Amino acid sequence: MRIQLAWTLVAEFLVMLSGVLLLKLAASVLGPMGFGEYVLGRRVVGLLYLPLIMGLGIAAPRYIAIARTGVLKEYAESSFAFATLTAGLLPALVVVLAVNVAPGLASRLIFGSTALSHMISPASIALAGITLHSMVYAIHRGRSEMGIANALQVANLGVAPIGAFLLAKRTAAGVLGTTGLFWIIIAGAALLHLLYIERHNWAGGVSVRQHLRVLLRFGVPRIPGEFALVGLFALPSLIAVRTQGVVIAGQLSAAMSLLTIASGAFAPIGLVILPRASAQAASGDIAGVRRLVLRILVGGVVLASAGVLLGEALIPPFIHWYFGPAFIGAIPVFRACLLGAIPYVVYVLMRNILDALDVRPINARNLMIALAVLVL
Repeated sequence: MRIQLAWTLVAEFLVMLSGVLLLKLAASVLGPMGFGEYVLGRRVVGLLYLPLIMGLGIAAPRYIAIARTGVLKEYAESSFAFATLTAGLLPALVVVLAVNVAPGLASRLIFGSTALSHMISPASIALAGITLHSMVYAIHRGRSEMGIANALQVANLGVAPIGAFLLAKRTAAGVLGTTGLFWIIIAGAALLHLLYIERHNWAGGVSVRQHLRVLLRFGVPRIPGEFALVGLFALPSLIAVRTQGVVIAGQLSAAMSLLTIASGAFAPIGLVILPRASAQAASGDIAGVRRLVLRILVGGVVLASAGVLLGEALIPPFIHWYFGPAFIGAIPVFRACLLGAIPYVVYVLMRNILDALDVRPINARNLMIALAVLVL
């Protein structure tokens, strides 16, 4: 597990660096207005795709890992994989078709006006791509093939968005649409490889339906939680675009993005722990899970607190150097958002362990409470 964790840390660190560079490119290449459109488009993609995959990003690794232990004798990991692809891709396809039929209406519902209707089509392409990526990535995680999963993560979330800035038309719509096409091509190639190596293990349609029921019984109750999680980061920006305009909303969204990028440094721990904790919980080793939780939680809170203190001091020179003079007014927003890193890191560290221990959507309940507090 240590080797898997080390390589996963490297992969997520590269993705984090890419995310930081991406904001710099967007601010420099697209200008304040284009920057706002781009980050809002990315935020909308995140708002839509997590609820649409119905919790399968968590359910698939959990049940595939459990099936590999042999605890569920009547279930097979390959059938869980096929069921994941079946259920995960269909809702996104329906939404992609729907928003492209009426882009003006979709823009009004999402952004509050038709002024950003030109962002709907590229955002829908990105939605299809990130959904496909998430499903293939989840399957490889459950199979403990973290080498392939990490390579897919770096290619799609690290290299592809940067490559889009180099190859696409220098507009927010052009960059976002090209990013989505890269995601579809790379994840599609990984999917074809997965289907080829598992072509002899498919148990048939009846088995897939049986496995799908298990996955959805675990994943569907988590949909409100996934929507609440995205809402915690997307709603402030979507409210700001209605009341303050695209530029201010873009600055707020950038602050939120930096928060998630910084906290994402802790995500590899949960990515590796979920299959292990699921297998331990299934075999009854709760004491082992408890020891794991204590070590992870104490270390994570200490590191996050130190990072926030350092970040608060460095934000003014960082904003001036990184984003330029046009973003100086956003310094208080960046400082306020950074405080959220400590509780968010706790969530990032604990969410996979909670899902490993209990079929009930405990994370969903906690996230809905947090969203209710935000709205109030």
